[in-house]
Order: sequence, then structure tokens, then C-alpha cells
Amino acid sequence: MLTLLLHALALGYPATRLLAGAAWVARFPETALRLWHAAVLGFFASLTAVLLLAAHDLWEHLVAWLFHAHEKKVHAAYAGSVPLTGIADAALLLLLAGAGALSATGAYRFVRARRQRAEHRLVVDALAEPVPSRVSGLRVLDHATPAAFCVPGSGGRSRVVLTTGALRLLTPRQLAATVEHELAHLRLRHHHAILVADTVTAAVGWTGLLRDYAPQVRRLSEMAADDRAARRHGRTNLASALLDLGTVTDVVPGQRAGTLPMTGPDLAERVRRLIDRPLAGGRARLLPTIALGVGTVLLAIPAAVSLAPAASIAGTAHVEKPHRE
Repeated sequence: MLTLLLHALALGYPATRLLAGAAWVARFPETALRLWHAAVLGFFASLTAVLLLAAHDLWEHLVAWLFHAHEKKVHAAYAGSVPLTGIADAALLLLLAGAGALSATGAYRFVRARRQRAEHRLVVDALAEPVPSRVSGLRVLDHATPAAFCVPGSGGRSRVVLTTGALRLLTPRQLAATVEHELAHLRLRHHHAILVADTVTAAVGWTGLLRDYAPQVRRLSEMAADDRAARRHGRTNLASALLDLGTVTDVVPGQRAGTLPMTGPDLAERVRRLIDRPLAGGRARLLPTIALGVGTVLLAIPAAVSLAPAASIAGTAHVEKPHRE
């Protein structure tokens, strides 16, 4: 259990802090996002394993059933001589309470975000004009403030919105890059990742653990969308569009919580990386593989530590007991 607890704490603070401050993540944002999600999953997997092991009765019955192991051998492998009578009930209660609180927080935020998106979609559909285009759901809003944003939705209910101010301000190439940026958000389902990150950070971040998760997911999601748009329409076009739109701070109808605006967080950093650094090339092909390997290890450690003793006594339940004369 100590190994699993240390693994969770290491992922919750030093590992994620190092990931948040690493210079390479700005060059490979999609890979960094995968590592963030793997680290958070590993954190919760380790904590869950610690509490399940502490609640030894539940865990031992489960292991005996799954691995067809002898109950006494299971108890010796996991509990040994450590007195866990009082701890077991507290661990089970903490596990159920934590899972319930996290689920309730996630459900509340999901319902609220869905309602907000539905309200914003109604506003956009009422005030903005559909545009004949290959881009499904493209709307133009008659508003002097130059802006671009998307409203996520499923089943053809997503919207990409440009204001008339943006149409007047941006060149055709800048507009194409801007629309592609918003489409990348929708295709990569960044709104789901942001919702999960906000939920986790709200539930755990007050402890200091995983406190960078939500802001980093927002930051990296914008960079990932930038990269998708820049590959198709050029880094200069996208960077200049960001600069032009970023000088405006007026509120546009519909561009509120629940939408993903073009001028999201860390605008200066995003423009700088587009201008100063070329998009990742040959070595980038290796990064997803490396990230997958690291993420697999992070997720495998809790399972390996928890199930290794069970694997060593698997099948012992069928051993015949000595006959009594």
C-alpha cells in the first residue's frame, strides 16, 4: 500500500508540476495532453487501489473469486499480521464517499455545461445567419466586435461563429485559419477534456494535488488547435489573426462560459510559438509512441502492485485439504 500511496502522491504533485513547467509541451501539445490524462488516471487508480487494499475484506473476497485463490493465502498475502480491523471500515467509507463526491461534482458540472451550451446555441441561432459553406454549422453574427468562437454540440448541433467585425478585420486566409482552429476544438472534443479537468481540479486541487490540471488542459488544447490550423493554413496567417482578434476585449453575445473563443488563454505564448518555432516535424512521430508507453506504465503500476500477490497464489483454492481420520 505504501508503494501505491507514494505513486499517487508523486503523480499528484512533483510529476505534474514538472510536466506543467516542461518546455517541450508547448511544441507537442497533443502528446502532453495524453500524458496529463494518463497521470491523472494513474493518480486515481493508485488512490483507489490503496483504499481497496485497506478495506481488506472486500478486496480479499474479490481476489479469491477472480483468481480462484485460497482465502487464507489471500489474507496472508495482503493483510499478513497488520491489524486492519478499524482501518478497513474507514477506508471503505472513504472510498465510497470520494467516488460519490467526484461523481456528483462531475454530473453537476456536466449538466450545467450542457445547459449553458444549449442556451448559447439558441442565442447564436436567433441572432446569427447561417452561411452556405463546407463547414457545417458556420454562422455570422452581426456585431462590430471582431471575434470568433465555437459552441460545442453533438449530432450536428455544434456551431462556429464569426462576427461581421471579424469578417471586416481579417483577410480570407486569416479567416480560414480561424475557422480551422475552432473546427479543431470540435473535432478533438476539447470541451470534454476541459470539463473533466475542471471537475478533477475542483475536487482535488484545493489539496495542492493536480492543481495545474485544468489550466494546463486549457492551455494545451488551444495550442493543439493552433497546430491543426497552422498545418493547413500557415503559421503566419493564424498568428496574425490571433494578434488582430486579441486586441479586442468587448463582450460578444453568445461568447460566454460554455464556448471556446479563438482568443483563449496564454495568447502571447501562442503567438510567440507560432512565429518563433516551426511545427514539430520528424521527431514528432516518435512522441505519441513514447507518450503511449509512459502513459501505459503510469496506469500499469497500480494494477501490477495490487495484483502481483494475487497472481502468485492464483488457482490455490482447488488444493485438496487433508482428510481427517
